Amino acid sequence: MVSRQWLYFGGFVTTAILLVGVGLIAILDGLSVLSGGVTYSEEFVLLAMLGEAAEWVVVGLVLGLFAAVFFAATVVSVLRSASLPRDDRLVSLVEWLELKYPHLRRFDVAQKVEPTIEDRKQQLKERYVAGEISEETFERKMAQLMDDPSADSKSSSGNETSVEITDES
Repeated sequence: MVSRQWLYFGGFVTTAILLVGVGLIAILDGLSVLSGGVTYSEEFVLLAMLGEAAEWVVVGLVLGLFAAVFFAATVVSVLRSASLPRDDRLVSLVEWLELKYPHLRRFDVAQKVEPTIEDRKQQLKERYVAGEISEETFERKMAQLMDDPSADSKSSSGNETSVEITDES
């Protein structure tokens, strides 16, 4: 079965191609005013061309609207299924953005980028192997992760970033 992203993208490409075709037809239809044998003053040539191609301009606007909708649907679909990195710094940034722009909360990105306990264990192992922390610190923090059910909301990476939010409204 074809994914929704490809259907939206196909709709966008199709409407974009149709939009280019309609634009070319509108240009040719508008230029036909010049070959009609009727003379217009300089001010009215553009109006006459636009009047001749008016139906194509309307069709082009409608196709442009459809292309924009398909493009937006493609972007949203890709972003919803994209694999986002899990990081405490990213969580604090996303939470700040969600506070500043409340309509972003419906996408629930902060929950998607918050590191899981398994992610935190992996980061801790990597820091220990790299020699950044001692064996005692490694064991202590690993025990904290295993014992504390709320460890998902705490950082064990050692490089936390806090964002102070002030509402200036």
